[in-house]
Amino acid sequence: MSYRQWLTEAKNRATEAGLEAAAVEWLLLDLLDWTRVTLLCDGDLAMLDMDAQRLDQGLSRFLAGEPVQYITGKATFYGRDYDVDARVLIPRPETEEVVAQFLQVCPQSGVVADIGTGSGIIALTVKQERPTLDVWATDISSEALAVARHNAKRLDVAVNWLQGDVLAPFIERDIRLDGLISNPPYIGTEELDQMGKDVVAHEPHLALFVEQAGYAIYERLLQDLPKVMNNGAPVVFEIGYQQGETLAQMAKHMYPHLSPQVLTDINGHPRIFYMTWKAIPSEK
Repeated sequence: MSYRQWLTEAKNRATEAGLEAAAVEWLLLDLLDWTRVTLLCDGDLAMLDMDAQRLDQGLSRFLAGEPVQYITGKATFYGRDYDVDARVLIPRPETEEVVAQFLQVCPQSGVVADIGTGSGIIALTVKQERPTLDVWATDISSEALAVARHNAKRLDVAVNWLQGDVLAPFIERDIRLDGLISNPPYIGTEELDQMGKDVVAHEPHLALFVEQAGYAIYERLLQDLPKVMNNGAPVVFEIGYQQGETLAQMAKHMYPHLSPQVLTDINGHPRIFYMTWKAIPSEK
């Protein structure tokens, strides 16, 4: 059997299983470390036994519902490749838009933080796009931070990593921030049964699900902003498409002097919460 024949049969099996056939080509290219040019040139060669074993094992995992990114151990974000595994959430394309918004409004220098960093993709992207920033990142999971540190070392990017819950590491160290970005867990625990089986079975629940209908982390972040934010610092959160209005109202209730905004993604869905922090008037 040739590589191209294997790919055709594998795509057919994926389609029959109700899975995305195009992902099978991605699986082949990543597992063999090929490019599409390699596939075009060498696709009709007889498949090596070692390649057949590797591809068949990968296909079996994919047909069982495991995400391709976990099978290959790779995910692309903002044009760069990162290592990922089941200890961290798989990066989503919409998160790139959240990062792009933060990069538009963040200062050229100063201290900025990524809360709930997971694989580290947000913090590492911000640092690579804005090398003059002093970037910090936190996560409550030591396992997630191990992945983030690995990615930082592999890419040779300097980010300060802290383990801790939400903003506690900064409050404890009296670190003030000139910008804050977060893609926290925002799916309500009551929605678990509505999620795709592949997500529930393979991705870390700590990075996905949270109490209070998905608002628990947002509320804690908002409550502690006065303890860590400098005047004029941007605050950017990724949000669920139904959460924008409620989150904006929550922020406005806590801080009537601020002007929270909800921005849409490329598909027109509410995706980004944004506001500029200003000191509470009574604290001036």
